[in-house]
Amino acid sequence: MANQSKPSPSDDNSSRNYLTVTVSLFVLVCLFVGIAATSPTFETRQRWILIGFVITFAIAGLGLSIWMVSRQSRQRSSGDSRELGWKTSPTDRQRRKLNDNLREIIVALNAGDVQIDDLFSVYIVAEDLAFRQIQQEMKENLLRQQSVGGIDFDAILFKPDFVTCIETAFLFAPDVPQAKIDEILSRISSAKKFCEQSGKKANLRLLFVLITQLDKTGEAQLRSSLVKKFSATSVDVDIRLFDFEDLQKKYAP
Repeated sequence: MANQSKPSPSDDNSSRNYLTVTVSLFVLVCLFVGIAATSPTFETRQRWILIGFVITFAIAGLGLSIWMVSRQSRQRSSGDSRELGWKTSPTDRQRRKLNDNLREIIVALNAGDVQIDDLFSVYIVAEDLAFRQIQQEMKENLLRQQSVGGIDFDAILFKPDFVTCIETAFLFAPDVPQAKIDEILSRISSAKKFCEQSGKKANLRLLFVLITQLDKTGEAQLRSSLVKKFSATSVDVDIRLFDFEDLQKKYAP
Protein backbone atom coordinates (compact mmCIF):
# COMPACT_ATOMS: atom_id res chain seq x y z
CA MET A 1 0.00 0.00 0.00
CA ALA A 2 1.39 3.38 -0.93
CA ASN A 3 2.56 5.71 1.84
CA GLN A 4 0.65 8.94 2.28
CA SER A 5 2.57 12.02 1.23
CA LYS A 6 3.26 14.72 3.83
CA PRO A 7 3.02 18.48 3.23
CA SER A 8 6.38 20.02 2.45
CA PRO A 9 7.96 22.63 4.77
CA SER A 10 7.29 25.29 2.13
CA ASP A 11 3.58 24.44 2.21
CA ASP A 12 3.52 24.80 6.00
CA ASN A 13 5.39 28.11 5.80
CA SER A 14 2.93 29.44 3.22
CA SER A 15 -0.02 28.50 5.41
CA ARG A 16 1.56 30.24 8.40
CA ASN A 17 2.24 33.32 6.27
CA TYR A 18 -1.40 33.52 5.18
CA LEU A 19 -2.51 33.17 8.81
CA THR A 20 -0.09 35.91 9.87
CA VAL A 21 -1.42 38.24 7.20
CA THR A 22 -5.03 37.60 8.25
CA VAL A 23 -4.30 38.19 11.95
CA SER A 24 -2.30 41.33 11.13
CA LEU A 25 -5.18 42.72 9.11
CA PHE A 26 -7.57 42.09 11.99
CA VAL A 27 -5.24 43.84 14.44
CA LEU A 28 -4.84 46.82 12.10
CA VAL A 29 -8.60 47.11 11.70
CA CYS A 30 -9.08 47.15 15.46
CA LEU A 31 -6.29 49.72 15.83
CA PHE A 32 -7.56 52.12 13.19
CA VAL A 33 -11.18 51.79 14.28
CA GLY A 34 -10.08 52.55 17.84
CA ILE A 35 -8.14 55.61 16.67
CA ALA A 36 -11.04 56.86 14.59
CA ALA A 37 -13.52 56.34 17.37
CA THR A 38 -11.48 58.16 20.05
CA SER A 39 -9.59 60.84 18.15
CA PRO A 40 -10.95 64.36 18.84
CA THR A 41 -9.45 65.64 15.56
CA PHE A 42 -11.97 63.78 13.38
CA GLU A 43 -15.43 65.01 12.70
CA THR A 44 -18.24 62.47 12.84
CA ARG A 45 -18.47 62.24 9.03
CA GLN A 46 -14.70 61.84 8.65
CA ARG A 47 -14.66 59.25 11.41
CA TRP A 48 -17.26 57.08 9.67
CA ILE A 49 -15.51 57.46 6.30
CA LEU A 50 -12.26 56.23 7.84
CA ILE A 51 -13.96 53.36 9.60
CA GLY A 52 -15.71 52.32 6.37
CA PHE A 53 -12.46 52.45 4.40
CA VAL A 54 -10.53 50.41 6.96
CA ILE A 55 -13.25 47.75 7.20
CA THR A 56 -13.49 47.48 3.40
CA PHE A 57 -9.71 47.15 3.14
CA ALA A 58 -9.69 44.44 5.80
CA ILE A 59 -12.50 42.48 4.12
CA ALA A 60 -10.66 42.65 0.79
CA GLY A 61 -7.45 41.44 2.43
CA LEU A 62 -9.28 38.62 4.20
CA GLY A 63 -10.90 37.57 0.92
CA LEU A 64 -7.50 37.52 -0.79
CA SER A 65 -6.03 35.41 1.99
CA ILE A 66 -8.90 32.92 1.77
CA TRP A 67 -8.46 32.69 -2.01
CA MET A 68 -4.71 32.07 -1.68
CA VAL A 69 -5.23 29.35 0.94
CA SER A 70 -7.89 27.71 -1.26
CA ARG A 71 -5.59 27.88 -4.29
CA GLN A 72 -2.75 26.32 -2.34
CA SER A 73 -5.07 23.56 -1.14
CA ARG A 74 -6.08 22.74 -4.73
CA GLN A 75 -2.45 22.69 -5.84
CA ARG A 76 -1.57 20.39 -2.95
CA SER A 77 -4.46 18.11 -3.94
CA SER A 78 -3.12 18.02 -7.49
CA GLY A 79 0.34 17.21 -6.16
CA ASP A 80 -1.07 14.31 -4.18
CA SER A 81 -2.83 13.03 -7.31
CA ARG A 82 0.47 13.03 -9.17
CA GLU A 83 1.95 10.80 -6.46
CA LEU A 84 -0.65 8.06 -6.73
CA GLY A 85 1.83 5.63 -8.20
CA TRP A 86 1.24 6.29 -11.88
CA LYS A 87 3.85 4.45 -13.93
CA THR A 88 4.52 3.94 -17.61
CA SER A 89 2.91 0.70 -18.73
CA PRO A 90 5.45 -2.04 -19.52
CA THR A 91 6.21 -2.50 -23.22
CA ASP A 92 4.80 -6.02 -23.38
CA ARG A 93 1.46 -4.87 -21.93
CA GLN A 94 1.32 -1.95 -24.34
CA ARG A 95 1.96 -4.30 -27.27
CA ARG A 96 -0.64 -6.80 -26.07
CA LYS A 97 -3.28 -4.10 -25.62
CA LEU A 98 -2.57 -2.61 -29.04
CA ASN A 99 -2.81 -6.03 -30.69
CA ASP A 100 -6.16 -6.62 -28.98
CA ASN A 101 -7.46 -3.29 -30.29
CA LEU A 102 -6.32 -4.10 -33.82
CA ARG A 103 -7.97 -7.51 -33.70
CA GLU A 104 -11.23 -5.86 -32.60
CA ILE A 105 -11.08 -3.59 -35.65
CA ILE A 106 -10.38 -6.52 -37.98
CA VAL A 107 -13.36 -8.42 -36.57
CA ALA A 108 -15.58 -5.34 -36.91
CA LEU A 109 -14.49 -4.88 -40.53
CA ASN A 110 -14.86 -8.60 -41.23
CA ALA A 111 -11.62 -8.29 -43.15
CA GLY A 112 -9.33 -11.18 -42.39
CA ASP A 113 -6.95 -10.26 -45.21
CA VAL A 114 -6.36 -6.70 -44.03
CA GLN A 115 -2.72 -5.65 -43.87
CA ILE A 116 -1.92 -5.49 -40.15
CA ASP A 117 1.01 -3.12 -40.73
CA ASP A 118 -1.21 -0.61 -42.54
CA LEU A 119 -3.88 -0.84 -39.88
CA PHE A 120 -1.25 -0.41 -37.17
CA SER A 121 0.02 2.81 -38.78
CA VAL A 122 -3.48 4.23 -39.18
CA TYR A 123 -4.37 3.44 -35.57
CA ILE A 124 -1.22 5.04 -34.16
CA VAL A 125 -1.71 8.20 -36.23
CA ALA A 126 -5.39 8.45 -35.26
CA GLU A 127 -4.64 8.09 -31.56
CA ASP A 128 -1.83 10.63 -31.71
CA LEU A 129 -3.99 13.23 -33.46
CA ALA A 130 -6.81 12.71 -30.97
CA PHE A 131 -4.40 13.23 -28.06
CA ARG A 132 -3.13 16.42 -29.68
CA GLN A 133 -6.68 17.74 -29.89
CA ILE A 134 -7.41 16.87 -26.26
CA GLN A 135 -4.27 18.68 -25.14
CA GLN A 136 -5.32 21.74 -27.10
CA GLU A 137 -8.76 21.77 -25.53
CA MET A 138 -7.75 21.04 -21.94
CA LYS A 139 -4.54 23.08 -21.95
CA GLU A 140 -2.69 20.31 -20.15
CA ASN A 141 -0.06 17.76 -21.14
CA LEU A 142 -0.97 14.11 -21.39
CA LEU A 143 1.02 11.24 -19.93
CA ARG A 144 0.59 8.40 -22.41
CA GLN A 145 0.47 4.68 -21.71
CA GLN A 146 0.20 4.90 -17.94
CA SER A 147 -0.81 2.37 -15.30
CA VAL A 148 -1.78 2.57 -11.64
CA GLY A 149 -1.91 -0.47 -9.44
CA GLY A 150 -1.21 -2.57 -12.54
CA ILE A 151 -4.23 -1.10 -14.37
CA ASP A 152 -3.37 0.27 -17.82
CA PHE A 153 -4.80 3.35 -19.53
CA ASP A 154 -3.99 4.88 -22.90
CA ALA A 155 -3.24 8.21 -21.20
CA ILE A 156 -3.90 10.27 -18.09
CA LEU A 157 -4.33 14.01 -17.64
CA PHE A 158 -4.00 15.93 -14.37
CA LYS A 159 -6.16 18.85 -13.29
CA PRO A 160 -6.14 20.51 -9.85
CA ASP A 161 -9.50 18.97 -8.91
CA PHE A 162 -9.44 15.63 -10.72
CA VAL A 163 -7.45 13.08 -12.71
CA THR A 164 -8.74 12.01 -16.11
CA CYS A 165 -8.03 8.47 -17.29
CA ILE A 166 -8.26 8.28 -21.07
CA GLU A 167 -9.17 5.31 -23.22
CA THR A 168 -9.32 5.36 -27.03
CA ALA A 169 -11.06 3.33 -29.71
CA PHE A 170 -10.98 3.52 -33.52
CA LEU A 171 -14.36 2.76 -35.06
CA PHE A 172 -15.43 1.96 -38.61
CA ALA A 173 -18.93 0.88 -37.53
CA PRO A 174 -21.45 2.75 -35.33
CA ASP A 175 -21.18 0.40 -32.38
CA VAL A 176 -18.95 -0.28 -29.40
CA PRO A 177 -19.33 -3.84 -28.04
CA GLN A 178 -20.83 -3.92 -24.58
CA ALA A 179 -18.04 -6.24 -23.49
CA LYS A 180 -15.46 -3.56 -24.27
CA ILE A 181 -17.41 -0.90 -22.36
CA ASP A 182 -17.78 -3.21 -19.36
CA GLU A 183 -14.05 -3.94 -19.42
CA ILE A 184 -13.15 -0.23 -19.49
CA LEU A 185 -15.57 0.62 -16.68
CA SER A 186 -14.18 -2.25 -14.63
CA ARG A 187 -10.67 -0.86 -14.98
CA ILE A 188 -11.58 2.70 -13.98
CA SER A 189 -13.52 1.33 -10.99
CA SER A 190 -10.51 -0.76 -9.96
CA ALA A 191 -8.24 2.29 -10.29
CA LYS A 192 -10.54 4.31 -8.02
CA LYS A 193 -10.58 1.50 -5.49
CA PHE A 194 -6.78 1.32 -5.55
CA CYS A 195 -6.54 5.07 -4.87
CA GLU A 196 -8.99 4.83 -1.97
CA GLN A 197 -7.11 1.92 -0.44
CA SER A 198 -3.86 3.87 -0.81
CA GLY A 199 -5.29 6.66 1.31
CA LYS A 200 -5.16 9.21 -1.53
CA LYS A 201 -7.96 11.65 -2.27
CA ALA A 202 -8.18 11.65 -6.05
CA ASN A 203 -11.29 12.38 -8.05
CA LEU A 204 -10.91 9.98 -10.96
CA ARG A 205 -12.97 10.30 -14.12
CA LEU A 206 -12.98 8.50 -17.46
CA LEU A 207 -12.63 10.12 -20.86
CA PHE A 208 -13.60 7.70 -23.64
CA VAL A 209 -12.24 8.97 -26.96
CA LEU A 210 -13.73 7.51 -30.13
CA ILE A 211 -12.03 8.21 -33.46
CA THR A 212 -14.46 7.43 -36.25
CA GLN A 213 -14.86 7.20 -39.99
CA LEU A 214 -18.64 7.44 -40.07
CA ASP A 215 -21.18 9.48 -41.96
CA LYS A 216 -23.68 11.70 -40.12
CA THR A 217 -26.24 8.91 -39.83
CA GLY A 218 -23.72 6.46 -38.41
CA GLU A 219 -22.42 9.05 -35.95
CA ALA A 220 -25.95 9.80 -34.68
CA GLN A 221 -26.58 6.07 -34.28
CA LEU A 222 -23.34 5.68 -32.34
CA ARG A 223 -24.17 8.54 -29.97
CA SER A 224 -27.59 7.09 -29.26
CA SER A 225 -26.20 3.65 -28.46
CA LEU A 226 -23.49 5.06 -26.18
CA VAL A 227 -26.01 7.00 -24.12
CA LYS A 228 -27.90 3.79 -23.45
CA LYS A 229 -24.81 1.73 -22.67
CA PHE A 230 -23.31 4.21 -20.21
CA SER A 231 -26.57 5.34 -18.59
CA ALA A 232 -26.45 2.80 -15.77
CA THR A 233 -22.88 3.44 -14.61
CA SER A 234 -21.99 5.44 -11.51
CA VAL A 235 -18.56 6.36 -12.90
CA ASP A 236 -18.01 9.95 -14.06
CA VAL A 237 -17.66 9.43 -17.82
CA ASP A 238 -17.05 11.90 -20.63
CA ILE A 239 -17.31 10.67 -24.23
CA ARG A 240 -15.70 12.47 -27.14
CA LEU A 241 -16.10 11.68 -30.84
CA PHE A 242 -13.47 12.77 -33.33
CA ASP A 243 -13.70 12.35 -37.07
CA PHE A 244 -10.42 10.94 -38.40
CA GLU A 245 -10.50 12.95 -41.61
CA ASP A 246 -11.15 16.18 -39.71
CA LEU A 247 -8.20 15.48 -37.42
CA GLN A 248 -5.94 14.87 -40.39
CA LYS A 249 -7.01 18.10 -42.06
CA LYS A 250 -6.30 20.02 -38.87
CA TYR A 251 -2.90 18.56 -37.96
CA ALA A 252 -1.43 16.69 -40.92
CA PRO A 253 0.94 18.59 -43.22
